[in-house]
Amino acid sequence: MTMDLATPGEWIAWGGVVVPLIALAWSAVTYALAKRREVRHQQYQRFFQIMDHLGRADSSIASKMAAAYELRKYPEYAEVIINVCEKAEVEGPATQMLKEEMAATAAHMRGIT
Repeated sequence: MTMDLATPGEWIAWGGVVVPLIALAWSAVTYALAKRREVRHQQYQRFFQIMDHLGRADSSIASKMAAAYELRKYPEYAEVIINVCEKAEVEGPATQMLKEEMAATAAHMRGIT
């Protein structure tokens, strides 16, 4: 059985199947692209929340260490993370632990790039 599309009725039948499938595929692609943009924006916002937490003076060293560790999940920001981890001024009690965690994060990011 071949489909030669010789008559207008065959063209209409073919179009009745193909056109909705094309519309469905277009909708799926558009949805996937919109969802990807949304996820990227959420990651962007989360990254800046972590950076903000790391820079706050009123948070504990332990939470800052966790924030420094969490930065390893953002390789697309490797350059800025390395810069911050290597140049940040750390003061207060137990700063050596935070400095070590930030150095480990910088080393991790250097290994990724």
